[in-house]
Amino acid sequence: MSDATFDPIADLYDRFASLTQDRFRRWISGVLPASGGRAVDLGCGSGRFLDLLTDRCGEVVGVDASPRMADLARARFPTVKVEVADLWDATPDRLGVFDVVLSVNTLHYLGPDPAAYLAHVRRLVRPGGQVVIIDVVRHTPSWAANPLAFRAYRLGRTVRGAVRAGVAGRSVGDALAAVRLKRHAQWRDLAAEAHVLSRQEFRREYGAVFPGAVFSDSVESSVCAMSWG
Repeated sequence: MSDATFDPIADLYDRFASLTQDRFRRWISGVLPASGGRAVDLGCGSGRFLDLLTDRCGEVVGVDASPRMADLARARFPTVKVEVADLWDATPDRLGVFDVVLSVNTLHYLGPDPAAYLAHVRRLVRPGGQVVIIDVVRHTPSWAANPLAFRAYRLGRTVRGAVRAGVAGRSVGDALAAVRLKRHAQWRDLAAEAHVLSRQEFRREYGAVFPGAVFSDSVESSVCAMSWG
């Protein structure tokens, strides 16, 4: 994964994500199996989706590279085993294989070769298991191609995110926290080091490793979602 870490912004990110995750949760809930054996959340962060797995699966493991994020997840779900590890170290030899593999907004940090990291994810899936992934895709509109227009576009997204967080939390403080997150130097460093696919590239690369996968563009304009198995 990237050398940059979520640790300095973990609490801000957790606060923002908890207010803006409803669309993600609805889609994930609709595609997860009703029951399962072992499940893993790759890049579990502060654990905001772990309950969707614990409600359905007998054993749940979370993996995240950020110690602070892992601490937040453990506090929220003390019965879940949460490991601090680079996702490349999450191997079948170390963790075993799983009936359900979930990952949300994480895999684009694993480097520029989606075929490699998706093959790595697939090795964690037990035969007959299910993979559920949501990840960021490039979504800058064509009118924002020049630097000035791009800055205006990013400012607009920051404002919209703040309004959304403020409305969800019914708090000006939540709106300001969203602004602080998006303007934080660490957030910008993480964004600069990410390897984000276009929506078309996402479907092509994921479909090659997970043939027959079902894709969705309805979760949010900035992500693409996939369910396989």
